[in-house]
Amino acid sequence: ALAACDKLVRVCTAFDALTDQGGQALASGLTRPELQDLDCRWNCVEIGDATAIAFGESLCGCLRLRKFTLGMAGAKLGNAGLNSIAAALASLPELTEIWLYLPGTEVTRNCV
Repeated sequence: ALAACDKLVRVCTAFDALTDQGGQALASGLTRPELQDLDCRWNCVEIGDATAIAFGESLCGCLRLRKFTLGMAGAKLGNAGLNSIAAALASLPELTEIWLYLPGTEVTRNCV
């Protein structure tokens, strides 16, 4: 649905009970060239590295992003997922504000 909205400057998503498959589909649709503010608050999620990697790949296309908020409760992330998001954020030239909130998120060296 977001694919038809090329001129979006702010996106806010809030979900309960998001699965890894649903997270991947959502994350892959977030690449918006004009996006300046992305706010994702996902509670009681069952997502892992696959979603985080798709999320990182999408973020790379948001070159005007200035503010990024990610609240993820209960996810299971490994190095691959976290590194994907971190690398994407580091590549964004206009990013000035990052807010990460990961309560109850299991972070491991390797996660499937």
